[in-house]
Amino acid sequence: MYRHGAEIKVLGKADCGEFAGQTRFLDSAMLESQEIMGRIRITIVPDFTALMVMTDGITDAWFETDANFERREKWELLWTELQPVVEAADPAAALLDWLDFWSPGNHDDRTIALLYSQQSSITEETTT
Repeated sequence: MYRHGAEIKVLGKADCGEFAGQTRFLDSAMLESQEIMGRIRITIVPDFTALMVMTDGITDAWFETDANFERREKWELLWTELQPVVEAADPAAALLDWLDFWSPGNHDDRTIALLYSQQSSITEETTT
């Protein structure tokens, strides 16, 4: 969860497999285990700028390491790029175009779910 100018809230623990490219499926056995509860975090906040859920096709390119998930400047940079996309006349098409970014060595599938506040844009109103 990204809150402009506030601390970053990472609401999940990255799933780093035993080897590169490992796929882990969300089956009923996994969801019934205590392990899944140790991977999910819940928080209550008065507001947020954006809630983002994304696959490693995006996170590997943008954050490079799991430690970078906690770095606010990485999230600020990502939101600086995504904000004009979600504010575009056709945000769905703009987001699809954005997903086609080039990142050397990162060619994995890319999926993102994005919930954002339209009040996240900082605008100035001038009265005369």
